[in-house]
Amino acid sequence: MTTRIKPYTGKRVLAWFVGFFLVVFLANGIMAYFALNTWTGLETEDPYVKGLNYNNEIENARIQNASGWNIEIAQTPEAIEGRFEIQINRPDDSLPPPSEVKATFIRSVIEGYDQEIILSHLGNCLYGSPIKLPLIGQWDVLIVVKSQNMPIFKLRDWFIVK
Repeated sequence: MTTRIKPYTGKRVLAWFVGFFLVVFLANGIMAYFALNTWTGLETEDPYVKGLNYNNEIENARIQNASGWNIEIAQTPEAIEGRFEIQINRPDDSLPPPSEVKATFIRSVIEGYDQEIILSHLGNCLYGSPIKLPLIGQWDVLIVVKSQNMPIFKLRDWFIVK
């Protein structure tokens, strides 16, 4: 028994060539659709204005480093409900004590869960507050310390809630 092999004709080669590129364009179209529709690409509000103020941020960081102020996280919540505390060490002869300490908790992988709290002074250079986070996993935290008519001090860090 002999099997008859069809010869490659111009039409058959053209059909394979066109079919190949149709599959490639279809796959690229599907990936482009999901890339454009699943994430807005917006990382921050007002990026243009923040870009213009970038030199101010650099100057504030330089002032913070030279001031002797040290901000560190003292306690993070280990579960969804817990306590968040920071310690602010500063030289006695430095700037006035903080007038406001704010912590913003950011869920970097899912939008809509960010929250902001004001930390109360607990004494002994500690500032803290109870917190209830909606999800377990990694949380980014931005701590902003404002002192009367002085530069703003910031600390960015992260922690994991189990």
